[in-house]
Amino acid sequence: MKQKLLLLIFFTAEIGSAGAQGVLYKKTDTVSAAGTAAQQAEQAAPADTIGFVPYNALMRNSSGAVSLIPARDAEISPYADINQALIGKATGVEVRIPSAEPGKRNAAFIRGLSSLMLDNADVMNGQPTYVVDGIPLILDHPFAYDIQRFGVNRLGTEINLLSFLNINDIQSIEVLKDFEATAKYGPLAANGVVNITTYGPRAGKLRVSVNSYVGYALSPDISTTNAAYERDFRLPFYQQYASTGQWQNFPAYLADSTRPEYYGAADWDDLYYRNAWSDGIQAAISGGGRLANFRFSIGQLSDQGVADGTGMNRYNVNFGINIMPVKDLLITTRISAATINRTRNHFLRDRISDEDYVIDLETPPSPNKAILQQYYDYLADGIDDNKDNTIQVMANAQYTFSDKWKLNSRFGIDYVQNFRDLFIPSTLGDGNNFASNFQGLNKRLVWDNSLEYHEDIRDAHHFGVTLGMYTQWDKWSYNYGKAYKGKSDYIKVYEQFNNSNNYQLTANYKDILQSNLASFYANLDYNFKEKYFLSFYLREDGSSDIPAENKWLFSPTVSAAWELSHEKFLSLPSWVNKLNLRASWGLVGKRLPYDYYNAGPVYDVNIGWNGTPNVSTYDAYPVLNASYGLGYITEGIQWPVVEQGNIGLQAGFFDKRLRLQVDFYAKTYRDLLLKVPVMEEHGYTGVVKNGMDIRNRGYEVSLEGDILQKKDFQWTAGFSAYANSNTLMALPGGAHDITIGDRHLVVGKPVDDYWVLVNDGIYRSDEDVPVDPATKEKMSYQGLALRAGDPRWRDLNGDYVIDERDRVLKGSLSPDIAGSFTQTFQYRNMTLGFLFNYAFGREVINQALADRFDFANREGADDLTGVKEVTYWQQREEDYESIPQYNPWSPVQPYQANQTLFLQDASFIKLRTVSFSYDFRGKWMKKAGIERFRLYATADNLWTRTPYKGGDPEAVSYFGYDEGDYNWGFPKRFVLGFNFRF
Repeated sequence: MKQKLLLLIFFTAEIGSAGAQGVLYKKTDTVSAAGTAAQQAEQAAPADTIGFVPYNALMRNSSGAVSLIPARDAEISPYADINQALIGKATGVEVRIPSAEPGKRNAAFIRGLSSLMLDNADVMNGQPTYVVDGIPLILDHPFAYDIQRFGVNRLGTEINLLSFLNINDIQSIEVLKDFEATAKYGPLAANGVVNITTYGPRAGKLRVSVNSYVGYALSPDISTTNAAYERDFRLPFYQQYASTGQWQNFPAYLADSTRPEYYGAADWDDLYYRNAWSDGIQAAISGGGRLANFRFSIGQLSDQGVADGTGMNRYNVNFGINIMPVKDLLITTRISAATINRTRNHFLRDRISDEDYVIDLETPPSPNKAILQQYYDYLADGIDDNKDNTIQVMANAQYTFSDKWKLNSRFGIDYVQNFRDLFIPSTLGDGNNFASNFQGLNKRLVWDNSLEYHEDIRDAHHFGVTLGMYTQWDKWSYNYGKAYKGKSDYIKVYEQFNNSNNYQLTANYKDILQSNLASFYANLDYNFKEKYFLSFYLREDGSSDIPAENKWLFSPTVSAAWELSHEKFLSLPSWVNKLNLRASWGLVGKRLPYDYYNAGPVYDVNIGWNGTPNVSTYDAYPVLNASYGLGYITEGIQWPVVEQGNIGLQAGFFDKRLRLQVDFYAKTYRDLLLKVPVMEEHGYTGVVKNGMDIRNRGYEVSLEGDILQKKDFQWTAGFSAYANSNTLMALPGGAHDITIGDRHLVVGKPVDDYWVLVNDGIYRSDEDVPVDPATKEKMSYQGLALRAGDPRWRDLNGDYVIDERDRVLKGSLSPDIAGSFTQTFQYRNMTLGFLFNYAFGREVINQALADRFDFANREGADDLTGVKEVTYWQQREEDYESIPQYNPWSPVQPYQANQTLFLQDASFIKLRTVSFSYDFRGKWMKKAGIERFRLYATADNLWTRTPYKGGDPEAVSYFGYDEGDYNWGFPKRFVLGFNFRF
């Protein structure tokens, strides 16, 4: 009844926010491009202000924990996607980029992890909401993993959807972290919000701008090897431990030194690596009169990868128009479209995953360029086309009844298509070819209406009330078909049902997932003489993913601020110019990732067997079976919720030449869903139920200072730091601990620590192995007696058995403290800037090093562990002498990755960016009508200081494992460009 009453009272507009971004207008009825605080701050800044500006906008008037990245930074550092622009520039944000392959998906986490990170699906579900001009973007969904045996990449293009925006169309990027700043987004704010504002239409004379750059990235400097190097590495192990049978099974490609394909020239890097070019151009035109104005832009980006022939191309177009058909009615429309093509890597591992077929892994690729060229020639006979098309539409109507009343209505569409055609010729598939086709669709519709009322009483009391309703419709779908054993390699495209007769073995899949959200909200703001601020935000959210009895959730938020610098009784020193204390507390729901949670146990129309998640039919007939792999869905699933408290301080000293911002927060995710493992006799792999709580606590500090402010010379420095720690507060059913795969979760401990055995050296002889005085049995590992050459793992519970109870939770990819520091020097028209970022107290598992020593178990294995890429023939800068020479054939698997032997410190300091720019100024520019002409040069990733020996300490998997071949660090890149406007 409450919802119906609210519906009768009002209709909503943008997501609980007053005003339409980029479309507010003055009482003169002239349409302008004012709007958000970020836009106003950007327009107020002088056009020639460049370099590393205050990232956190410490003196901004709006409340809440917000990091602001103005577009001026991006203009001289043209990034291909949004997350790259956040690295080192937004406190409280951790960006994980396992691979610098152009166009590939990456991830960002705001104020810690929002759930367990067990697989790639969890990573996708843990991302913040990205909002562009008030429209929340819809990103790819992990549901396609349900039909994959190998979860290396999600089916489809794997293109980063955050790459569709041209960085030169972006006016500002705001990272919203506490609920004071994000409450208006409701459940979309559970993982934080990245609010992106683009340049909008503006009244005035016709204005044209052109931004362009060219970049050059350097290929990595590596040392190549051939079979002689690998043979010499293995021989000491064979000489000490190998039996006659193991000697006889010495790999053939290493045993015969006369084979030129393995013992010849190791020049594969000439084909694999390259110095790579990138370029981009964007042009925009804007203008119009007081009743109608517009902006139109087009852009192009091309980015070559330095490895494996990878790259991406993007073409985008944007159009926005403001019109005022009648007095007090403003209509704004924005249309943005882009197409992205991605050239993917040629990893054997990824190809096996795509084909769901393990090829012959007895021998690795040749390190010889001439032979490797044959492989690339075969690939050229295949097809791997990846394309994403995206379009975003926003229409906003704003009617102002008076100075006190305003009605907003906004409608938005975010529409994404992705297509992949893959064909592998028979020359690369053990005589069998393979073809597949993927067609995916993501669609989001948003309708948002609000009614606002503002009242001022005697210039002292200021009231604001907003009532609104928000509705969101989401849909993800795909059609996927794959086929084996085609009649001919000339038939390369598999069009699912239309072309299935050309192949002997075919399978087709189709899935649709829908999720709807309806919200009602009310916001009350009050401030007294701009000194005391109080805000209440109340909302009721209903989700189609929640069972009917728990569908609706009430979410309150309260925030307050005190402008201490306006209080006369405090008698603050004259050098204190600003002192603001603020606090907030709120609770919002966290959306469930799947729609099948709302109906209890579920069934699928498919059948499968061990190792293969889904087969669409059995003997051409659909089969109904329980979703054993998804887990048993218990009844009564309810909303998970996020509770967050924040206390913040903003201060300005010495005429605001020194600026400080500090935030302390506690963010708790309650009643999260978890699939609890059960005995296999139950049939299901686990039971899905509420009851897991995770708490993140931390602080954020930003300090900026104008050290010198002379007429011709200015020097500004900045420093930021943030720390976050997470704790598992509860498990379903009141359990104390639980084991899921190679992860062990204990209440009261962090959720992302590694679970490892502790190394204490090596057993040099059988006599060194301890004996249990009670049983007279030697110490064992999971029932296997330890012998000479085995690891000396620490027996923590003293039972003379090394097992899971002797593993410890130790180390984490999440740093203890991270941040950045900047230096900006400006002399007349020239600006020189430095950006460093750092992360201390983070560890990674050096999986690549473990695999290097675990050759006995990996050689020729009939699964992904047996894959050797061409980069196998590369000498890495590892400290091999520190690794004990265990017996690699021991059944205890001595070189397993999850032990302290391979847990390594991956702290770092990086010189992320150096930029130099020159702004032309003079009377000649004014006469020519030129507003801005800037030349700039930027260098990225020039220097890294780290104790880690495995490679780039940032280039690791989402879960903290350095996988070597598959984790590419960003190369050194040099950019020349210009910004021109007249």
